[in-house]
Amino acid sequence: MKTTTTKQQQNDVAITGNDWDQAYAYSLGIQAYIYGFPWVYLSWLKWLWSTEGGKKYAEASGASVPWAPINSFFKSTALATPENTTGGSPNCDTLYATGWLDVSDEPMILSVPEVDDRYYCIEMACIDSDNFAYVGSYATGTKAANYLIGGPGWNGKIPDNVMDVLPRSRTPEILLMGRTGVNDSNSQEDLDKALAIQEQYIITPLSNWISGEPYVPVAEAAPNIPINPTVETEGTWEAMNNAMNINPPGVLPGVDQSQLLSLFATIGIGPNQLLSEQSEATIIGLDLAAKKGLSLLREMGGSGTTAALNYWSYPPRDIGQSGQNGDFITRAALQALAGITAHYPDEAVYIHTSLDSNGENLDSTSSYSMYFKDETAFPSFDVSYNGFWSITMYETSDFNLVTDSDSYTINSYDPQYQSRDDNGGMTIYLQRDEPSGNGENGVYWLQSPESGDFYLILRVYVPGPTIWNTQTYVPPALIKQ
Repeated sequence: MKTTTTKQQQNDVAITGNDWDQAYAYSLGIQAYIYGFPWVYLSWLKWLWSTEGGKKYAEASGASVPWAPINSFFKSTALATPENTTGGSPNCDTLYATGWLDVSDEPMILSVPEVDDRYYCIEMACIDSDNFAYVGSYATGTKAANYLIGGPGWNGKIPDNVMDVLPRSRTPEILLMGRTGVNDSNSQEDLDKALAIQEQYIITPLSNWISGEPYVPVAEAAPNIPINPTVETEGTWEAMNNAMNINPPGVLPGVDQSQLLSLFATIGIGPNQLLSEQSEATIIGLDLAAKKGLSLLREMGGSGTTAALNYWSYPPRDIGQSGQNGDFITRAALQALAGITAHYPDEAVYIHTSLDSNGENLDSTSSYSMYFKDETAFPSFDVSYNGFWSITMYETSDFNLVTDSDSYTINSYDPQYQSRDDNGGMTIYLQRDEPSGNGENGVYWLQSPESGDFYLILRVYVPGPTIWNTQTYVPPALIKQ
């Protein structure tokens, strides 16, 4: 006797008859997709950003990517502007230095100079997008140093001039996201200082460090184009299994996840699993699960935040290490899909809004204002670590800075944004045309797009506890004029 399904079930998952294994693979597959998405996405980025195949692909598609061979840095030469159109809500506060490491054979040594006049950090994330360590103003201080970056379980002799103070990575493949502050966006001299600092971020394999032999990074050929899971799902499961073979989940010093992996293995997902051994019905269920999983992540990536105050939203408190806290949906949607990685809250918090004080979308046909009434209304940060805050505007359509705008960001340390009103406050107008008195008596301007909706990100670097801990700081509401 065959079972029946409702019309809604047929529309959603196309499961009919006695195919219990299809339904089981679909239901469990959604959870496996959420769990494993970072492995597929960051593996795609590693290929795109570090291999010869990735470079040729980017050039052919007209994309600008932060490309550098494995175990070396790509270093940007300018702050982000509206001419950067790769999405991802780029900050306009720091220069980016990005790099992929492979520590499967040996550790790498990260060398940094003394940096005492500006904020900097080098964030280190595993292939699962969860962070495992930082080097920088707040995390390790301002002094020049050499830091060992070791893979899972590595234990060996440490050279005398190398510091072994960072936790071990949980995966052999590692993403470095470096940021170096530019204190005066109108000063070529200050930009040159930041560039000089960034040039001294150097990666050296341990063997070269010991031998003194020069290290010349070489890019892999890797001509085959892997799956980009942000736009397609075909091939997802093979890519996930392959990535987990290289970077097994749940390895010490990470949280043990063996029971979860054993569950996913029942549908052929995880390290050392073979999809070829699964039934046709299971494969069909997994294909449907990948499509549903990607749709789910996209939906949460646009709305999955907490503590909405004046329609400003904080990220979840476990951001930056969500997976190590068992919060796999935040890891997949907000860390990986929406941001590749995310800061620990005590390092930096990104608060965002796309709504005015009435809860309506911010749109280019209207004008708005936000008012910091006095110095107590500004976000708190730790000046001893060169912390600061900034507010930046983006177009909702493509997650880029506002096209052709000359006024798209404001921050707390740049000399051009130090004017205040008689109460020590600041008023920011958000509109297409420049307001009168811009730059005087605490009046500033963020230029809205020619058309369409927009959103703001309030970034606070080395934030105070009311921001990173209690999330009780309330940014000013955006008042429609």
